[in-house]
Amino acid sequence: MSGMRILISPLNWGFGHAGRMIPLALELKKRGNEIIFGAEPSLVPLLEKEMPGIKIISVPGLRIRYSRLLPQWLSIILQIPHIIAVSFREHNLLKHLARELNPDVIISDNRFGFFHKSIRSVYVTHMLRIPFPKPFRFLECAGTAVHRKIISMFDLCLVPDYPEEINLSGRLSHGVRPPLNTVFMGPLSRFGHSVEPAAPAEPYCCLILSGPEPQRSMLAEKVVASLPGTIIWILTGTSLDIGPDSRRVMVITSPDTFTMREVITGSSAIIGRSGYTTVMELVSLRRSAVIIPTPGQTEQEYLGEYLHGNHGFVSLRQNDTGKLAGIMKSLDNIKVANLPDSARLLENAIGQLLKKQVKGGGHDPCANKEP
Repeated sequence: MSGMRILISPLNWGFGHAGRMIPLALELKKRGNEIIFGAEPSLVPLLEKEMPGIKIISVPGLRIRYSRLLPQWLSIILQIPHIIAVSFREHNLLKHLARELNPDVIISDNRFGFFHKSIRSVYVTHMLRIPFPKPFRFLECAGTAVHRKIISMFDLCLVPDYPEEINLSGRLSHGVRPPLNTVFMGPLSRFGHSVEPAAPAEPYCCLILSGPEPQRSMLAEKVVASLPGTIIWILTGTSLDIGPDSRRVMVITSPDTFTMREVITGSSAIIGRSGYTTVMELVSLRRSAVIIPTPGQTEQEYLGEYLHGNHGFVSLRQNDTGKLAGIMKSLDNIKVANLPDSARLLENAIGQLLKKQVKGGGHDPCANKEP
């Protein structure tokens, strides 16, 4: 079915959630659908460059704050009342947008309140299981139950990963019984398939680093202090002063997809967070990288642990950046795996997205198994 009006809105948690919705939006547009993309106001200018011909609107949402002192999981727990309040505001805002825009389909990337009882609503997430810190792992069943309840408000849940043993998200979306309305759609990336880059005039390290402060600038300072040579820092947001060594650091703020792809593929080595969108994009380009989880952010810490030594990734703790120089020299020996083609998964997911379907239910969220 084509010719539908589709409203897409991602969570505001850095650029990652918006970035992975870009290829989906462009694919749906290519199939003859009208796309309206609602995002945090600060992301609108970049998205307008990325998606010409697609209407971009400002849809303010959740803003997570990180801490310099507290573990990030504790910082997020303390913000739960704020997260709940924002979800209710989002839901009310969506009712207004639905009356104004009259969409046929609504796609939410991890925006809990972005569903409508009368309009087909689709939820995108790579975390069917909400990871808890190891001392509180016993609470994951309750967290999974709450998330399952949220997913049940939507007609369809799309997981941007492979459904089988070879996958990128590990226990975040595997080893747990998915809600009945779940479809695995394969990884999403703006960059398509890998290409052979042109050799740069001077070797450089590519630092991919966005996300909330203060952790962004804290890691940037550590990387610059630990590595000699030229560094090109790709970030979304306001450029920061990173100290006296900044004379050998080139900061590219909010680059378009073509520029970012050229910088990544032309680099001699790559450093980034273990955010899931970064993982999907590097895998699509078949590039190895050192991934450094945000301290205390359980999702990134798990992905760093799960991907360490797999699919071309080496994981390093933020406090161990003094080891970076030695690790970077071994990156060329890290094997980048050939992952399955996901075109068929995406085709099936889009088919499910564009058709009517009964709202999802699910199995007992506690009846899960560890991979």
